[in-house]
Order: sequence, then structure tokens, then C-alpha cells
Amino acid sequence: MAQLFTPDLNHYVQMATQARLQPLGADYAESLGDIEAANLTPTLTDIERFSREYAEKTLAATKTIQKDASFTMTCLSLNRTVAAMLFMDSDGDKLTQAAVATETKTFTNIKVGRSYNLGKRNVSIISIDDGSVGPINFVLDTHYKLVAETGDIEIIAIPAGATQVEVTFSAAAIDEEDDIAVYGLMAGQGVFGKITFYGINDQGVRYQIEFWNVRITVTGSIPLQGGDDYLQVELNVRVYADGTKPSKYRFAKITELKG
Repeated sequence: MAQLFTPDLNHYVQMATQARLQPLGADYAESLGDIEAANLTPTLTDIERFSREYAEKTLAATKTIQKDASFTMTCLSLNRTVAAMLFMDSDGDKLTQAAVATETKTFTNIKVGRSYNLGKRNVSIISIDDGSVGPINFVLDTHYKLVAETGDIEIIAIPAGATQVEVTFSAAAIDEEDDIAVYGLMAGQGVFGKITFYGINDQGVRYQIEFWNVRITVTGSIPLQGGDDYLQVELNVRVYADGTKPSKYRFAKITELKG
């Protein structure tokens, strides 16, 4: 059959974007890293009138009474912005610790394979023995292992005659400049802010899509142990209207990029 019009073969699109989050109240935006998928679902809730002015009830009118939208994102980058979304804590706290010159802890119920926490981080062992008058020493990598960063010791062998272990240690100061992030699980009700997608595809039209007001929560479970592939963070993004924008753009604004 003959063509009626010239085929449109120049508008195929391979969608590719980068996304950034501007946290609520902030004047900056941060990268969301590598996003495997992001799929927007707009929802219109209608009421319908089927007129009885026909032989059969016939659809005569449709009125939209509710609009909302949400989208899911599958993130493969676990940067701090995504981590805040994963754990649902957007406060951005940093770990701090006062320096400890010397402290001693004694553990009486010792057994091979057990670990004991010193209650401080970034520790250095000053001495470790059984605490007796004629102390029986524990030797690093022979009788115990040390995880200095977390302040844990693991007993791997018990020297003859020892019934307890006494650990004297010091701990380095930790301040905000050390830049160690800490999160409180579900400390907030999700992460709030503005998400912007920037088209980077080299085929087809590119868009900047601005969602002014969103809430981000975890979809389903939080992965604590992975498999053979990279970690995937599944997020749900709820889109809210922004009353400060023109009504047409209250949910989002989509702008072509031609530069």
C-alpha cells in the first residue's frame, strides 16, 4: 500500500539522564549517581456520567477529580545522598568522639571466637593481659585480633591460666572534619526535596524535568547482604504539588534542552 505521508524516522529517542536532589531547605543539589531505571506513573481519578437520555446508558461526561503522581528509581550508586534515602535520615550527622588518653576494660566471660567491644573507635592497645599480679599477656594475632576502627577485639586463643582479659587502650579524637557519616534508621519520614533529571542522550530530544516537591522512601526491603551483582537501591518517589508555582507546573516542569 502506498504511503500517504513521509515517514517520520528522525525522532527516535534513547532516554538517558542524570539526576540531582536538592534537599528541602538547601541551596545546593547533589548527584544521585548511576540510576538504572526511573519510571513515572501519573494517576488521574475520574468520575463518569452515563446518560439515560439514550436507549442504552451512554457515556456522556468524564470529570477528573484527583491527580497524583509517583515514580520508582533503581539506584546503583550508594553515595551519601542515596544512603540518606535508603536509611530515611536526611540530617547529615557526622561521627564525633573525644580523645581518650587511657582507659581500661575487663571482660570476665572469655571464650575463643567471641568478640568484645571497647566502647570507643580508632583505638590503640596499650596493654592486654589477664589483670593478675603476675599478668599473663595476650599477644596480637596469637591470642586476639583487633578491629581498631570499631573498637572490637576477637579472642582467637586463650593463654594458659588466663580466666579473663583486661584491656588498656587509648582512642583518637574524631571530629566533623574526619567526615564519617552516621544515620539513624527511619529517623525521618523519608527524604524531602526537589529532584531534577537532566537529559544526556545523544539521540532524540533531551529534557530537563523538575519535580519541585517530592518525598523519597525505600521500596520494600533494605539490602543488608548482597549477591553476586552490584547493590541496587529501590526507591519510591511521591510527587507533591508546589503551590508557589503556576498551576500548570505545580507538579513538575519539563523543558527541552537544545544546547
